[in-house]
Amino acid sequence: MRTSLGIDPLARSVYLAMVDLPGAGVSELAERLKEDEETVRERLEGLSALLLVVPGDTASGWRPVAPEVGLAAMLAREQDELARHRLQVEDSRLEVTRLLSEHARGRDGMPGVEWLAGADAVWRRVTELAEGCEQEWLTVGPTERLAESVTGSAGPVDEILRRRGAASRAIVLESVRNDPEVMDRVRGREDSVASVRTLPSLPAWMILCDRTHVVVPVATARSVVGAMVCGVESVTEAFAALFTRLWKEALPLTEARPRTRGGLSLQEQHVLRLWAQGLTDAAAARRMDVSLRTVRRLSEKLTDRFGAQSRFQLGALAIAQGGIQAEDVA
Repeated sequence: MRTSLGIDPLARSVYLAMVDLPGAGVSELAERLKEDEETVRERLEGLSALLLVVPGDTASGWRPVAPEVGLAAMLAREQDELARHRLQVEDSRLEVTRLLSEHARGRDGMPGVEWLAGADAVWRRVTELAEGCEQEWLTVGPTERLAESVTGSAGPVDEILRRRGAASRAIVLESVRNDPEVMDRVRGREDSVASVRTLPSLPAWMILCDRTHVVVPVATARSVVGAMVCGVESVTEAFAALFTRLWKEALPLTEARPRTRGGLSLQEQHVLRLWAQGLTDAAAARRMDVSLRTVRRLSEKLTDRFGAQSRFQLGALAIAQGGIQAEDVA
């Protein structure tokens, strides 16, 4: 099994053992790790391909590269690849909108799946589901700040849920804590039927009704352009499992932002992960729904704290010092 940086657990152990035991030979490394020598040699070859070890005059024939240097180089390669992938994802958004429109015009679709085009159609269907909600209403998102006209459309849905007495839970962007008007609105929901938690960024916008139907709206340019509505059990179960995982990670809105590993806040940890995944400052700001100025202020603060000379070194040092884990950059 490989981690997100392409290192399996044994290769990582070999590398750390070399750092701890400068000059150790293959046999000594194998004895320490309780592995056979051939396996250790294979991992050394793999570490060499990742530029974490280089030829040297030690007994093993290799010497380890300093963690901040080697990890920075690996992060640079990962960042290049992820940046290319992210461009493909961004290009696909318009295609999604086009497909929604085509399905709405009458194309045959998958049984149990509805395709809606236009904000009116989306909110009309969401209202219908709310009127039939019997047990719980789960929401995640939106994943970005939307126009007031869009967020205002959710008001009638909240009233319907209150009237029906349906249990409601919501996970929203942590950036709402910086907006007094939004906080008043969210707290108003929490005081009645909703329990609200926050995360620095969200993977998708979804509305789950009684775990029998899920609505996945598509938003561009601060407005809703369409949605998928699915009543297929295997799909709704998957979205329910996603909500459960996110809920466990999220912070109750009533609690102050905690500081975590290495004294980092959740926001600081998250922006480090986004940078390591290849996002630019502007893309990270959009994902977290904060200003570009906020992200750059975080960059200056974290660079000073870790004593880094570059963004790549900052990511490497954050991993090396436990601020984030290598797995966090997947």
